[in-house]
Amino acid sequence: MKLKFFFVLLISVVINAQSTFDYYTYKNTSLDVITNPASIVMGESFVANRNNISSFIENPANLSEQSKTGLFYNIRFHDWAEHANKFQFTTAGAILNSSFATIGIAYSQFTSGPIPMNLVLADYNSEESNQTLAISFSGPLAENLTLGVSVKAFGHSRTSSIGSATGLDSKSAFLFDLGALYSIGFNDKEARSAYNLNLGAAFQNVGTDYKEKDDIFGGDYRFVRLPRYLKFGFAFNTQIRSASGSNDVDATLTGQYKWLTNPQSEERTNVDYWGGGAEFTIKEIFVARAGFFQTPEYWLIYERAKPLFRYGFGVKIPLQKIGINLPFVLLADYSFIPINDVSLSTFNGSPDSKKLLRAIGISLQYGSSLF
Repeated sequence: MKLKFFFVLLISVVINAQSTFDYYTYKNTSLDVITNPASIVMGESFVANRNNISSFIENPANLSEQSKTGLFYNIRFHDWAEHANKFQFTTAGAILNSSFATIGIAYSQFTSGPIPMNLVLADYNSEESNQTLAISFSGPLAENLTLGVSVKAFGHSRTSSIGSATGLDSKSAFLFDLGALYSIGFNDKEARSAYNLNLGAAFQNVGTDYKEKDDIFGGDYRFVRLPRYLKFGFAFNTQIRSASGSNDVDATLTGQYKWLTNPQSEERTNVDYWGGGAEFTIKEIFVARAGFFQTPEYWLIYERAKPLFRYGFGVKIPLQKIGINLPFVLLADYSFIPINDVSLSTFNGSPDSKKLLRAIGISLQYGSSLF
């Protein structure tokens, strides 16, 4: 049983790290997997939510003059089975808001951890990884309308315990994201509440296909199709203020539709992704979230074309409130996704057994402009 499971896992790793010739696009990589815990919970639907430090990854137009300078780090664990316990996606990035420009930068990576290539020789293993570097800019086109662009580089790499003979020679792909955001405010300075509606759209991964030569699939260079997505969504935010002017309750609702615009032959009917969620912040400190995501993809751990519910929470800590005399706010987020448990220990158990996939994020934000 373990040998059979190992073989199935190995094939799934290769498929996850490679396009299967002309049948599937190269999805579920650092190029398109969301690592932001808040967005994950809320259905990966931040195409119009500019109130999150790393949401420019989903739409570069989420950057604006109101964006706060800061740093962030997210990690999304993808340990869906025993031999995949090292699978993870990470993103590190920053926003620099100055008087002359607002710039976002993010570096995302998938790593598989060591994958045994020989059941007898325990030290014979390799590790798959792929990387995406994105630099984003935005600016106003008209009143309430912001346009943004991201320049991205994507690559695939492999390391081996036996040295440089990895069987992979890859060429980076260069891509663009284009985004737009329209904001409608319903604010009254004298009122105890404020409302804002954002409508967003983004076209992601426009550019070259990825080129590589992989001995697993033959000895010739070939082009691998990268997924291009068109996304539309909204974010509705309401704030209820106290008499002193601070926010007692801050609530945000988001929703999004994502369309795979360049499917391969086996994906023609698997192109529609839906997601949405809600976030409630109490006293500008405690955050609770819930949402759903609906995927058209077939996979052991998910139910295809059914709402997949997610949950999470966060906490905001102004450093001055804990005795550190710096004008920064620390934000920590956590999310979890119930999935079908396909581990060996449950093969003879209940078919309804579940396990959790987790994501963790931390950010440190300054003010609206650094200098």
